[in-house]
Amino acid sequence: MLKVQQSASDDRAYRYFRLESNELQVLVISDPSTDKSAAALDVKVGSYSDELAGEAHFLEHMLFMGTSKYPNENDYNIYLNQNGGSSNAYTDLEHTNYHLDVLPGSLDGAMDRLAQFFIEPLMKEEALDRERQAVDSEHAKNLQSDMWRTYQLTKSLASSDHPYSKFGTGNANSLAKVNQQTIKAFYEKHYSANRMALVVLGQESLDELQSMVQ
Repeated sequence: MLKVQQSASDDRAYRYFRLESNELQVLVISDPSTDKSAAALDVKVGSYSDELAGEAHFLEHMLFMGTSKYPNENDYNIYLNQNGGSSNAYTDLEHTNYHLDVLPGSLDGAMDRLAQFFIEPLMKEEALDRERQAVDSEHAKNLQSDMWRTYQLTKSLASSDHPYSKFGTGNANSLAKVNQQTIKAFYEKHYSANRMALVVLGQESLDELQSMVQ
């Protein structure tokens, strides 16, 4: 177990460990005075790994569409909203990140719902078209952003042999051939616990937070 270096003025308690069962890296932070608990899970896969443009981003969307334990598509966000929390996610070049915050006392339930994304997501056939259109709408919004337009310009100047040149967001056209089989295959290929890192902050003790993760 590695010792976490921290500032002398930082009175929170930290513990880093790796789960023996699947090699997931974990950092838990105990802060009894916090008014919000939080968690973030990062997967070391992003648009560089796309076989179809926007595939990693599309998978990010699909994981919110229900799991075997919580099949209701909105259960995750409903739980967070009912407990003073929120969530978001993003897909970058080499990382995809899922994060949440929630009122203390509701962290365990939030963590359980998030964990199911990486245990048994449903990725239902009927959700594919809706999320494909959601990604397309996100791309259309980005077209109006100078920041995104500049970003895409720099990508267009990169060598076509380098993954940086890829169209990472995706749209309805680039994702037209993505189906339940291909998105599940992408998930099975890239979403492995040994490529993930989790950070959890809560009022609970380090032992309690570690137990929650395990």
